[in-house]
Amino acid sequence: MDVAVELKGVSYRYGNQEKDTLSDITLSVRRGACVVITGSAGSGKSTLCHCLNGLIPQALEGDLRGSLSVAGKNPAAIRVQAMARQTGLVMQDPETQIVGRTGYEDVAFGPRNFLVPRQDIHRRVTQSLEQVGLRGYENQSPDTLSGGEKQRLAMAGVLAMEPDILVLDEPASELDPAGRRNLYGMLDGLRREKSTTLIMVEQKLRDIHAMVDTVFVLDSGRISWQGSPDEYLKTQAAPPQRPVTSTASKPVSKMDQGCSRETDAALSAPILQIRDLNFSYPGSGPILRDINLDIHGNDFLALAGHNGAGKTSLAKHLNGLFPAPPQTIHFEGRDISSMNRKELSQKVGFVFQNPDHQIFETTVEKELEFGLRTRGMGKPERKERVRETLRFMGLEAYATVHPFTLGKGMRQMIAVASIVALNPRILVVDEPTTGLDASGCATIMGIIKKLHNSGTAIVCITHDMELIRKYANRAVVLNRGRIVQNKPKDTVSGSMETEEDTPL
Repeated sequence: MDVAVELKGVSYRYGNQEKDTLSDITLSVRRGACVVITGSAGSGKSTLCHCLNGLIPQALEGDLRGSLSVAGKNPAAIRVQAMARQTGLVMQDPETQIVGRTGYEDVAFGPRNFLVPRQDIHRRVTQSLEQVGLRGYENQSPDTLSGGEKQRLAMAGVLAMEPDILVLDEPASELDPAGRRNLYGMLDGLRREKSTTLIMVEQKLRDIHAMVDTVFVLDSGRISWQGSPDEYLKTQAAPPQRPVTSTASKPVSKMDQGCSRETDAALSAPILQIRDLNFSYPGSGPILRDINLDIHGNDFLALAGHNGAGKTSLAKHLNGLFPAPPQTIHFEGRDISSMNRKELSQKVGFVFQNPDHQIFETTVEKELEFGLRTRGMGKPERKERVRETLRFMGLEAYATVHPFTLGKGMRQMIAVASIVALNPRILVVDEPTTGLDASGCATIMGIIKKLHNSGTAIVCITHDMELIRKYANRAVVLNRGRIVQNKPKDTVSGSMETEEDTPL
């Protein structure tokens, strides 16, 4: 068997931790195979990926033990730049590997560093952008791209290096359904035509299992199960939702009571109104076109549409992250252009798609306290609100932990908690379940639903049809910057994917 990747007894411990993140990992992947690594948040999936191209231990220092062979080389002993010729890594956060000022410049960066001839660079860039569905984005600034488009651009940059092995950490987590199908179809084609080896971190196997040879399940840094994708799917019953809080012997807080709910008439009235909103980035075409939308006090509104449809751009107008023209958006009758950002952010909370865009403190409790301090809340009240929020979110055990020692799923929970502590009237969450396993999704959505039940209006940007069906009471679909559907979820869900299938 022509082995592409072989690990024997690999263990790894980050320099600032007391226990191993990976423990005794032994696996073998043949050339041209497609394997999936899955497991719960914090199980070590991303850490394992970083071992395969030398980021660990060269960039992320720690104690690496065991034997590694990737494309016949030991990645721990060869410069990361040299490993990139054989092993391409697409990381979970695409922004960490986008470096160019334009789409073309970014994709060309790798080949240029290896002195690939100019003509061949142009071929590779054009082909890679075509493969990921970004043809025509050559002159686009990455800063103007949606999360899904940035994920495609990061993939194109790696494809342009033409590696023999692709290590992909949640490569489709921010893509719409059509984009996800197209991406995996393209990857399967590479495997069949060029014998490219695929090692992918993925939580949703059901729609890609036909292309997968082997599934490895990580649990607390160890391989707890391995087998065929069909065998894996048979083992997967709907997981029970992890408890959000433990309230058996604790007093019920105002957050839990739901007693703050107003009358049905007040809840059904619009609290935020958008009229004739248009938006574009400097030098780009229209991103939002003639948006008219009411958000009601009892809304759990799903905002859906294909990548680049304008969902996040619309959401960022709701709390002033993108300033709205006068007389365009009103909150409880007030023109938000007359409200300062601090005041508006207390009314409309925003949780970014990438939690690392809003986490910066050294402990979880400090992260939750920061917004309360800037609001001017006194110390005793701040401490009580933080304690209450930690309990509500089920994060009490993490109060003194540094957020960046935790996995992305937990950092997402912390980002939500930091906004929940401010008790906003509307909570906007951008793709809150990206990269989470089924249990993590159920937990965070259970918390958001709990907030909705206690009187908070929810605006949730998502591509997840099951999430929309289970939690939302209304769905708004954007297509090329316009609202094309605005209906109760039961009447919109059947045609949602058709809208998302619209080519970019």
